[in-house]
Amino acid sequence: MLMRKYWQIFATTIKEYFAYRLNFVLWRLRMFISLIVTFFLWVAVFQKNLSFAGYDKKNLLSYILYANLIFNFVLGTRTVDVAAEINDGSIINTILKPVSFFRFYLIKDLADKLINIAFSLFEVFLVVYFFKVQLVLPKNPLIFLFFFGSGLFISFFISLSLSFIGFWTTEVWAPRFIFLMMVFFLSGAYFPLDALPKPVYQLLLLTPFPYLFFLPTKVLLGKIDQTIFFQAPMSLIWLVLSYTIAKQMWKQGNKSFSFWGR
Repeated sequence: MLMRKYWQIFATTIKEYFAYRLNFVLWRLRMFISLIVTFFLWVAVFQKNLSFAGYDKKNLLSYILYANLIFNFVLGTRTVDVAAEINDGSIINTILKPVSFFRFYLIKDLADKLINIAFSLFEVFLVVYFFKVQLVLPKNPLIFLFFFGSGLFISFFISLSLSFIGFWTTEVWAPRFIFLMMVFFLSGAYFPLDALPKPVYQLLLLTPFPYLFFLPTKVLLGKIDQTIFFQAPMSLIWLVLSYTIAKQMWKQGNKSFSFWGR
């Protein structure tokens, strides 16, 4: 029975995309244009350079394309809906369902991620096919899965926490926008973070951002060094910390939650 409930949640979320097809197509078009712009930027860099920060053209372009795939999966989320539901009171409909709230949105997130990764794979295929990109074959699958899984859940819990701000204020878009801007520039979406000066890179490793998709991508390219013995436990620390914060915000928010009837 429990699995059937979660399957219904998953299936319903998928159907929502077919009900609002234009919105999704425009979103994917935006993401594809962003990928193309980043791709051509690095192609232009390698027209005059043989390498950049220890990456040759093959490795760097592989990084951009692999990071794009991981980015679309890890950051794909439906938790952005939570804040609106809190503010209009409709969250009560979810709370009253006989399922865990966190699991409910994790299943909805999974549906969103699978839809996004399917389109992202097609977009990356187009780039590879038409521009004859030589990709580095993926390496270290087990280590990759570890960092990929931790990054996925860190992103999920942080995104939930940002939506839970709605329990105390209606101004929830600004914190999420700031977070997304930080993700774009501090998580390695446009360039490998280890291309930065070493002190800056080491400082970034103390934040959750590199663990979202920079490190999974780096591991996938086979670029592992001794810092992994620091990065692995740090990713677990951020996983536990982000979960704890989300759980506490949920508990405190439920205590202060009120809304006008409809």
